[in-house]
Amino acid sequence: MTRSVFTSGHPHANVLSEDPDLASVIPARDRASAIRAALATTLSVSPGTWEATTDAHRTAGGYGLLVLEGVLVRHVGFANRLGAELLGPGDLLRPQEHDGEEATLPFDATWRVLSQLRLALLDRRWSERMAPFPDVGIELTARALRRARRLANMFTVSLHPKLDQRLHLLLWELADRYGRVHADGIHIDLPLTHELISHLAGAQRPSVSSALARLAARGLLERSDTGWLLHGDPPSPGGTAG
Repeated sequence: MTRSVFTSGHPHANVLSEDPDLASVIPARDRASAIRAALATTLSVSPGTWEATTDAHRTAGGYGLLVLEGVLVRHVGFANRLGAELLGPGDLLRPQEHDGEEATLPFDATWRVLSQLRLALLDRRWSERMAPFPDVGIELTARALRRARRLANMFTVSLHPKLDQRLHLLLWELADRYGRVHADGIHIDLPLTHELISHLAGAQRPSVSSALARLAARGLLERSDTGWLLHGDPPSPGGTAG
């Protein structure tokens, strides 16, 4: 079980300085004042299983935990089947919200950090300091909605009946956010194991391994030292790797 710690030496971060997209929504006349008010305590979490709910109370009454660096996955399980959601910089987390344990169907939820995670605690005091700058709250709400839309996209991908095509679509969907363009293709520098891909795609791991091998044999993708490399163009809406 990994443990979270308050960062030593640099226990604070200026959220708007480190998240320029968030800063950009503030009118230019107010931006300098907002940046001066945007200092937040940070939390560091090492790779491994993270008991997120134990840290959630630190943001009680505020927006939640904002990912500044790192990548993590939220697993949701029911009846021995797992689904997964990949989260990264700019995402807002609220682990204190119950994950289904009080629902009629009691889903289990776990968090796993894939690469060193650094979070800003957008607690009550931070939220009050940012209240004069309502565009910040509006943008954080918009991000929550975009996260929901990404989940809908992933759900749609998981419904594709042909696994080869499903995985090809899945990797290009991830590339849209995490990919980097190089001369040899699109690099997705994420620790995506076959098991994690199976959870994201709603498939069994052995079948995923076989499908990825077929896609690689066709020259559509390959493993790299840091993740995955996609070749060619994104799949068209009417079809992809057949």
